[in-house]
Amino acid sequence: MKTLQNITKTLLIAASFFAVASCSKDDDNNNPVPVTPVPANTSFVTATVDGAAFTSILFGTSIASASRSGSGDMTLIQVLGSNFSADNIALNLIGITTTGTYTIDPSLDGSVMAFTPGSGQAAYSTGECAGSGGTLVVTAIDNTKIEGTFSFTGKDVDNCESSATKTVTNGTFKGVFVN
Repeated sequence: MKTLQNITKTLLIAASFFAVASCSKDDDNNNPVPVTPVPANTSFVTATVDGAAFTSILFGTSIASASRSGSGDMTLIQVLGSNFSADNIALNLIGITTTGTYTIDPSLDGSVMAFTPGSGQAAYSTGECAGSGGTLVVTAIDNTKIEGTFSFTGKDVDNCESSATKTVTNGTFKGVFVN
C-alpha cells in the first residue's frame, strides 16, 4: 500500500512540475482575440475589451445565444455571449433587417450594445449616456442567423456623469436564432 502511495505522490509532483514549467511568463494581457475554431451552426461573440481578449468559445463550445422576434421596424434581435469569467457582451438590435453599417448610440431609439463584467460591477452600454456609442456592421442576415462586426465605447449606465467607460474593439459575432 505504501508503494502505491509513493508512486501516486511522485506522479502528482511530476504533473505539477510539468504544469508550472509549461506556463509562459510572457503574458502582457494585450494579446489580440485568440483564433479559436468556431463550431459550425452556432452563435458566438469575440472582441477585445479594454485591450483584453473576450471570446464566448471555450474548449470548442460556444457560450452564446441569439433570438429574433417581431418583424419590420419592430424586429428585435438579441445576441448574447459570455466568457469563462462570466463577463457578457450583449447586442440588442431593433429594426435591423438588412446588411449594412449602423451607428448605435443614445440618440437612437432602441438598439443597444453592452459589456457587463462577471464581477457584478457596473454595466457599460451605448444606450443611455452621452459620449457612448459605436458601430455595428451586419454582413449577413436572414431568418435563421445574423453575422457581422462591432465596436463601441460603453459608459456606466448607473452613473453617466462618471468617466468610467469600457472600450470594445475587434468585435465579431454570429447569432443563430433559436426561435
